[in-house]
Amino acid sequence: MINVLINGSKGKMGKILKNAISKTNNMCVKYEIDKDTLLSFEKICNDKPDIIIDFSTPEGCMDALDYAVCHLIPVVVATTGFNDIQEKKIVEYSQAIPIFKSSNLSYSIYLISKILEYISPLLSMDIEILEKHHRLKKDSPSGTAILLADAINRACSNKYTYVYDRHSNITPRKSNEIGFSSIRGGSVIGEHSVIFLGENESIEIKHTSYSREIYAEGAILAAKFILKQKHGLYNMEDLKKDMVL
Repeated sequence: MINVLINGSKGKMGKILKNAISKTNNMCVKYEIDKDTLLSFEKICNDKPDIIIDFSTPEGCMDALDYAVCHLIPVVVATTGFNDIQEKKIVEYSQAIPIFKSSNLSYSIYLISKILEYISPLLSMDIEILEKHHRLKKDSPSGTAILLADAINRACSNKYTYVYDRHSNITPRKSNEIGFSSIRGGSVIGEHSVIFLGENESIEIKHTSYSREIYAEGAILAAKFILKQKHGLYNMEDLKKDMVL
């Protein structure tokens, strides 16, 4: 039996993850931690979980990683919005424990990133990324939007710079830019469009999430995968290779 600690258990994803785990063979929720729960990492000493799945906040996730490193527990990081210092700390921690980190745990998003890696070097067009999320999402642009941009940039020898705000920019658009636009409102789970714009045509690749359950399913797959790994930083690419094997 795989005993899971959910960090961010009272959030929307935490609740959905708990329900998904209850339907998964040989896996159960042992601990639930959130900012307003009585249980904290300091209170878990001897009877530690097998793995931590984090759907909290950057600050909450760092607390989970501090605990995980002390007790050598693998972690699935599904939180986004980390600053540069936190990102470096995660890399540092991965030298001691296995960490699975992805801005989006959807297999479809992974496939779209691979499609973008393939077609981007073949196109000579301007690139813009539009993303929509519910009114409560804090980080902007979304981690998934950055993930998709990074896939393009890797395939194109990192020639692109990212533009997040054109409000004060009164110069024409440069050819080596990837522009980001964010919409926040309502209860939109997640929508991402990568738009290639040419002189006489345009191409749009779009993904829309209708249910958060796809992220819970991805988190469970990631948890089963990371439990088998040695220390290091892993992502969806590693998971899909393991599934093919």
